[in-house]
Amino acid sequence: MASHDATKDPNEGWGWGVDFLYSQYMWVWLALLILTLVEVIIPEPQIIGLSFQFPRTFVVISLISLALVKTWMVAWYYMHLIAERPSIILLACAPFMFSIFLTIGIFPWNGG
Repeated sequence: MASHDATKDPNEGWGWGVDFLYSQYMWVWLALLILTLVEVIIPEPQIIGLSFQFPRTFVVISLISLALVKTWMVAWYYMHLIAERPSIILLACAPFMFSIFLTIGIFPWNGG
């Protein structure tokens, strides 16, 4: 009968620092949570007691920028693009280029 060692790490045999990955995932999750809270506060600063409104252009640009950062974080860490070949990364980035063109096309320009 084999003895069970309670002090042995259950992830020890995986070979490439699973504990580090779990902690890194948690830090990314925390960053995503904070960015989401910022995304909620920017259009409605009254939620936290501020008595002013941000300009519409600032709100639009900051929300789009925060969404792109969050998308990059999810793709890079949770979809494991960090370990892929550059060609796969470029393929995954194609929708980003499409969204940039759409954003530029529908942006409320003040020109006549």
